[in-house]
Amino acid sequence: MFRSIAATILALAIIGVATPGRAQTPEEFYKDRQLTLIVGSDAGAGFDIYARLLSRHIARHLGPNVRFIVQNQPGAGSLTMINGVSNTGPRDGTVIGAPQAGAALERLFHLLSPDGQAAKFDAASINWLGTMSQDVFTMFGWHKSAAKSVDDLKKETYAIGVAGPNSDGFLIGTLMNRLLGTRIKIVTGYQGAAAELLALERGEIDVAPMSYASALTIRPTLLTDKIFPVLLQMGAHKHRDLPDVPRFEELVAPDERAVLDLIFAKYQIGRPFFVAPGVPADRVAYLRKAFDEALKDPLLLEEAQKMSVEIDPIGGEKVQAIFKDLFSKPEVLVQKARNYLGTEK
Repeated sequence: MFRSIAATILALAIIGVATPGRAQTPEEFYKDRQLTLIVGSDAGAGFDIYARLLSRHIARHLGPNVRFIVQNQPGAGSLTMINGVSNTGPRDGTVIGAPQAGAALERLFHLLSPDGQAAKFDAASINWLGTMSQDVFTMFGWHKSAAKSVDDLKKETYAIGVAGPNSDGFLIGTLMNRLLGTRIKIVTGYQGAAAELLALERGEIDVAPMSYASALTIRPTLLTDKIFPVLLQMGAHKHRDLPDVPRFEELVAPDERAVLDLIFAKYQIGRPFFVAPGVPADRVAYLRKAFDEALKDPLLLEEAQKMSVEIDPIGGEKVQAIFKDLFSKPEVLVQKARNYLGTEK
């Protein structure tokens, strides 16, 4: 009898039949699984385009019969979505968030709420899977305008078109006036890059601030047409298309650069994705691996090229390190950044 029981146990071990005490591997967990990808922006917006592109390709790298549902949950610049996924959603790795990068830094800069209190999460503790593309923010001019450089913006008053007071364009225009001595007049009410480029063509404004990637998605022939000169760029590095365009950080005094590097850090984070704190570490590692593989997938890259969508990824561990570094900056530097942004009391 004992020999029979021992033989049965040995047979089960050999064929790999699971016992109650054996942990489920990520491969087993994700097989035949339906996942939800929640975008913290409106449908059709830039972040939504990236998220849906990823959803069409990452499933192949997670396992057999993996399916994605993409949902949009705009609100408070993505804060509503991040709060939900981080605090009330499942912590099993079945829900992925795609936020606007700036919202993840709300506890630093307080742009969307007093003292950043609307951010009910710790961005450094969220499990970041990576970013699909590092961003570069740019100031576009119009070939018929007299504003052809930053120096021109110092000589006369020129109008720039932005969405509203908390938009990137508004904040950067304010910083330019303060740190570079430009004479920019900020005009609000232009929702999105397409509206701003159209306003340039109509002569309503002289300069349009926007993400370079967003501009390319709308106008793939932007550079070859040579009708929208780029006057300035902001980001961790120069865009490969714009080697001769100055970075904002290069035009200020050395003691101001650390502040601008902190303020503009979100552009390097670009188009990030995350899962909630508490997701098992092996599943986070598995998702990060699938994310990295998807961003190298020839099918994804081919589709991105057809859509004029830039792919310039950073892996999850590096994005995680960027957030930890940002939230460990000296308080005096953070307060100076808030002061420049107008959020320090």
